[in-house]
Amino acid sequence: MIKPPVSGSYAPYYETYIKRLVGTDAIKLLESSLLDFKFLLSEVSDEKENFRYEPSKWSVKEVVGHVIDTERIMCSRALCIARGEKKALAGFNEVEYVSMAQFDNRTLYDLSHEFGFVRAATISLFKSLRDEDLDRSGTADNNLITARSILFIIAGHHLHHQSVLKEKYILEIP
Repeated sequence: MIKPPVSGSYAPYYETYIKRLVGTDAIKLLESSLLDFKFLLSEVSDEKENFRYEPSKWSVKEVVGHVIDTERIMCSRALCIARGEKKALAGFNEVEYVSMAQFDNRTLYDLSHEFGFVRAATISLFKSLRDEDLDRSGTADNNLITARSILFIIAGHHLHHQSVLKEKYILEIP
């Protein structure tokens, strides 16, 4: 089991994601949540893929696309940091990314499969990293962060959005 990150090895706004994983094996969670998430998405009918619980909120497909984009970006950061990158890594504007991606033009089935591929790559990457790799730090979005922290952020971010999908979308779909 990979030990959790220490406070100060990530920006404070990630605390809510990391706290979700207290006492949890992050790798096992990534593995089990892959199937849980795909099952959850399979419960959404084709007619409800573009459902928004409020007009200004993302659709089901946009939430899934956001999870995919964020996991890809965070994995890229983890790889760079684990390999000793000294250059500061850029941030990203999640709202602009979702807008530019036009996830609503794709099927939820396609996004679900893409999520599976991205998650498999995430698991493979983190299983390959040693403790010294995980403990390397770098700068991303103008904040100090370790590769270890990124693993827990990815898992916590996913759990957050899975909960939002269950509570605000799946249970609310008319």
